[in-house]
Amino acid sequence: MNFKHSGSFIEIAENLIRIGAPVTLAITMLLMGVALFDKSNANEAYIGSFETWEFNSGWQMVTKNGNVNVELPASISADYGQTVVLENTLPRGLSDGMNLAIRSTMEDVLIYVNGSLRAEYSSNTVSGSPYYVPSAFVVAKLYEWDSGKDIRMEIHFKARHIINGVKLYYGNNLWFEVIKSAGPVCFIALMTFVLGAVLSFAALFLINSFKVKAARNMGLLVMDLSLWIFSESTMRQIIFLRPSLSQFFSYYLVEMVGVFACLYFDEVQHRHYHKIYVVMESLALLQVFINIILNSTHVADYYVTLGFSHMWTFLCAVVTIINIIIDVRTKRVKEYHITTMGMILFIVVSLSELLGFYLNRFHVFGTEISIAIVFLMAATVVQTIYDEIKNYNTREKNYTEMTIKTIETIASAIDAKDEYTGGHSERVGMYAQILAREMAADYDLSEDDILRIHYIGLVHDIGKIGVADDVLNKIGRLSDEEYDLMKKHVEIGYEMMRPLGNVIEGLLDGIRHHHERFDGKGYPDGLSDTDIPLVARILALADSYDAMTSNRVYRFRLSDDQVREELKQCSGAQFDPALTEIFLRLMDRKEIYPMTVEGQATDTDGNIRNSAMLERRLADDLSYKESIISPTHVRMLCYLMKLMERKGKDFYVIFIETKHDDDKFKEKLRKYISSHDVGIDYTDDWYLLALYDKTQQETEAFEKELNSEFGGITIEKLS
Repeated sequence: MNFKHSGSFIEIAENLIRIGAPVTLAITMLLMGVALFDKSNANEAYIGSFETWEFNSGWQMVTKNGNVNVELPASISADYGQTVVLENTLPRGLSDGMNLAIRSTMEDVLIYVNGSLRAEYSSNTVSGSPYYVPSAFVVAKLYEWDSGKDIRMEIHFKARHIINGVKLYYGNNLWFEVIKSAGPVCFIALMTFVLGAVLSFAALFLINSFKVKAARNMGLLVMDLSLWIFSESTMRQIIFLRPSLSQFFSYYLVEMVGVFACLYFDEVQHRHYHKIYVVMESLALLQVFINIILNSTHVADYYVTLGFSHMWTFLCAVVTIINIIIDVRTKRVKEYHITTMGMILFIVVSLSELLGFYLNRFHVFGTEISIAIVFLMAATVVQTIYDEIKNYNTREKNYTEMTIKTIETIASAIDAKDEYTGGHSERVGMYAQILAREMAADYDLSEDDILRIHYIGLVHDIGKIGVADDVLNKIGRLSDEEYDLMKKHVEIGYEMMRPLGNVIEGLLDGIRHHHERFDGKGYPDGLSDTDIPLVARILALADSYDAMTSNRVYRFRLSDDQVREELKQCSGAQFDPALTEIFLRLMDRKEIYPMTVEGQATDTDGNIRNSAMLERRLADDLSYKESIISPTHVRMLCYLMKLMERKGKDFYVIFIETKHDDDKFKEKLRKYISSHDVGIDYTDDWYLLALYDKTQQETEAFEKELNSEFGGITIEKLS
């Protein structure tokens, strides 16, 4: 055999494969894009229609002086307490299964078809409702024989003189439109609530840190505002089984904004104005209790007393602005200059929302304040990290240790956001430290340098905080567009951490450049060879090694031989060849080895963590299209489990098949579990129960008690 020709043939084949495989993938993705967006679907399988139709023309308002034509939506000149009557003729061609809907704005609405009452939403019909009923969609069923019949709407104005548009639709098609319009705001509110909860949880474990108190109070403020956005959303009839209760909790939430804001601003401003903030907090909280008493005794509804709460909220904002101005003049603002930008934006947007409530009758709440919350949260996180690192070399030993714990908590928050890489940042930091220590003699690295590289490894992926969850936790491989967005995490992390400057040498280089390639084909700047900072070249190896030895949703971990072969093949292309040689030597000596078992995160004894197993279970179930009721709740439990695992505590996780009456089952279950345990509806058939810090003997006894109480139920252990 002519080996020379054979080698050429293999070389040609390899080149064709390198070109042909990506081209085939690109064609496949192009076809998928056409399938997603091409509207030439006349001959495809029919999926039905989600259409709704406007029914806003032809309405006549009945007045003493005759009928007046009205085009909806409309603002009506009427006295509070006055009932306005609108009349029209229903279109012809109606059919059974159609509905007519109009959204009330705290007014009573009665709908008559051909003189017969078809729908009513008022304080008389809503159980336990005060005079001012919460806004809601009022729906009247229509039938084929209603075609061309007279329709009459009686609207009793109480708070706002507006009449919204009327919709005609089949089935529940209206809610598709509502979800499309209100869904993005609710999604942002959900994300901010989760981040606020993460900050509050993290702060619980660093409660003695002055800076963390601000993050904790901001977390409470964010959670309060996020829940308020949910309570005011047009989707609340979908979100809540009893949306009428929003007449209570929506008022509580908005009335508490001033209290939580003052608590947060007080900590940010280092308690320089503590007394005045305590006074404002006391007055605002007192007003809340007064409002509750007045409503409970039927003296005044929440809507009537809401103005007083708004007044205190406005005064809280004014006091904060005055304090910021004073700090600018005295240069004390330098202590929280990053957060100041978020504070000012938040205050301005909050006042804008407040004015919109009084001045704009069609004002829609949520979008602007959601953006302001995210900005405030980002500013606070960056400010906190900045302050902690700035004083790193001058703090006493115990304060330095607290800084380290803060960085580790941030790292765990990053890993908790990316559900498939639990402990990733921690492992990358450890691999990088081992590699740096082996390099120390040849590269003149001190012990402080090695420790610094370890810390940079912990936060190298901090920019993933800015990556959307549907990209970060996608089930399956990323599209080109999604991959481009994912790559932005290095720039996001760099911009977030840039205010820190060189307080930790190499921090910005490690965050920005750990995905550069030695051959110059990496990102974000296309650096090559030794132009790539040394810390980034170290992290590139540590990061890739952990990626290859950990499970991903689209593949299981590579074998040790596959990892070794991949590192050798990528030496000089993706990785620094000199560092790769050292890394392989460490692998041969078993000084670097996978800190995972079967690709999953482990504890210090090498056992797979329960949090990792639960994440894997969730990922598998989502991959197999299992109907998980609330994946976000499970992910939050995983985050809590990780925090407890760091403290040497654990949750014992079981799945209980719920063949019983759900409410009775949960009621009986409560007497067997403590407030530290967590219960989540996993699917319609399975209930997830996490028991906190129990011995094996205690868990076995618990399972026996369950079987005794419920009669041989099926219990599945996490494995």
